[in-house]
Amino acid sequence: MSKQLTSTFNTMAVISFVRRRRPEAVPGLLEGLDQILGLSPQDTEALLSHPGHWVPLEVHCHMLRRAKEDIFQDPRVPYRLFFEAMAFHNWGPLKTIFLRLMGSPGSLFRAAPWLIRRFSRSVEKVEVSDLSNSSCRLRIVWKTHPALSHDNCLTLMGGMASMPLRWGCPPAEVVEEACFFQGQPATVLRMSWATYTWRLRLRGLFLGINAGRARFLVDSLNEHARQVELLTERSREMSRALAQEQKRFQSLTENLSLGAAFFDTEGRFLYCNPAVESILGYTGDQFGDIHAWNHLAYPDPEKRREVEEAWQKDMLTDKKALSHRTFRVRCADGSVKDVLFRAGSLSENEYFLLMEDITQRLAAEQGLTRSESLLRAVLEGSPDVVLVLDRRGRVLMANLAAKELFGNHNLKTGKRALDLLPPERSSWGRSLWEWVLQGKVAREELELPLPGQGGQGMFELLAVNLEGGLVVISLRDITHRHRLEKERQKAARLTGVVELAGTAAHELNQPLTSLLASSEMMGMYQEVPDLQRQAARIREDALRLAQLVERFGRIVRYETKEYLPGRRIIDLDKAAAHQDDS
Repeated sequence: MSKQLTSTFNTMAVISFVRRRRPEAVPGLLEGLDQILGLSPQDTEALLSHPGHWVPLEVHCHMLRRAKEDIFQDPRVPYRLFFEAMAFHNWGPLKTIFLRLMGSPGSLFRAAPWLIRRFSRSVEKVEVSDLSNSSCRLRIVWKTHPALSHDNCLTLMGGMASMPLRWGCPPAEVVEEACFFQGQPATVLRMSWATYTWRLRLRGLFLGINAGRARFLVDSLNEHARQVELLTERSREMSRALAQEQKRFQSLTENLSLGAAFFDTEGRFLYCNPAVESILGYTGDQFGDIHAWNHLAYPDPEKRREVEEAWQKDMLTDKKALSHRTFRVRCADGSVKDVLFRAGSLSENEYFLLMEDITQRLAAEQGLTRSESLLRAVLEGSPDVVLVLDRRGRVLMANLAAKELFGNHNLKTGKRALDLLPPERSSWGRSLWEWVLQGKVAREELELPLPGQGGQGMFELLAVNLEGGLVVISLRDITHRHRLEKERQKAARLTGVVELAGTAAHELNQPLTSLLASSEMMGMYQEVPDLQRQAARIREDALRLAQLVERFGRIVRYETKEYLPGRRIIDLDKAAAHQDDS
């Protein structure tokens, strides 16, 4: 840290100036200075507010820069704050006597080189020339230090300008002819003040200086300056806000996808944004007012008259809401677009018009309407029962088949779908509903009473959970299909019985025929050997029958073979399991 110091009178002057005008900005003025000084924030403010101490020069320079740039944003702040500090300061009895003995501002400036050399820590020397009773020229050489800047020149000028107030004279006028911090060898100041007469000198010597009167004048001047400053600051804020609003408005209109146009009561266009040309193709050079625009956009006289009447009606009615009109407009390239116009009043003499190309949107809406009509026709004409439910299970829509099945009075909007089920199926219906709400597809067969027939019908149920919280339930009548399936199964069983009977007749016919023949032969023979031979044959035939019966009992699959043209029987060799397989 540099060892070059400055009096806390200078820092006190900055703090007092800021506290009188912007007390809330004092913490920001002192922010970070406690670290430079190695003190707490409270001790730092107490030290810098007391005029009898010494602190590093860069502390004072930091405070000047913050007051000028961050707080007031005024380059003349260093001059003003030191002017007030010198004018308001109570110099004490010794310094007051010294000023009386000086007698006049000229005498004081004559002694300035000695005073500067004795008390200043930043000025090397001061040379006074061209000294008279009302003016002088000062040449100031500054010491070398990186913290010094033109702000220090301004503080010196403000202090010198206030010195004549000590003798009840108006402030001096100080003009900077050259500045050391702008590349000049030294700072050169030209000063002038009111002529100080001998009468004023004697009065000041014996009666003293009317410091109270001087302070009152300075306070009045500062209050007036403060009011001007506040008005100027408000004007600057309003100008900045207006410029910002204009910039926002321009950015908004220039980048707006909607066409925006402004016009006066005579119909003359004041402004059109680029979207007007991109939507319609017309430029501002092609039309100057509403009437020229109508001739371009609506070549048909009848249509143009209709648009103008609607426009007059909307503009004459005193309503705050925007008027909405959709017209088919001819564009510059000869194409036709559907444009939505929104018109309203900006002020007493200005109106605005917003344009939106809705050609594609209208075409999409018309296509959606046609698709919706077609879908509704298909839905209403479907033989399947279709119900659309919300997430609470209440009916939103039902087709004609549903109304025929459940009754039109039972399908009013808001009816709970679970109430349409038989009481014994309520628990099943709740479980199915929870399953569907989980995003799963439900397929079930359900038996419901048929209307007007007094019987039960079988229905195939399909429930799907759609996006948007809708559930679609479809019921397809499968009663006839169910009946046909039963008949098919019955016919299949009968076919199996017939084929099994044919197989039995085929397989058992040969051993039975042999058995009958052997029994008849036994009746014809008398001899024992012949009877024994026939008995052996009968036994063999009986064993063959037993084996066939045993093979019938081992049928494990359905295998057939052609027995006669158009007739099949069971193939026992393939259908019956072998002994090794069992």
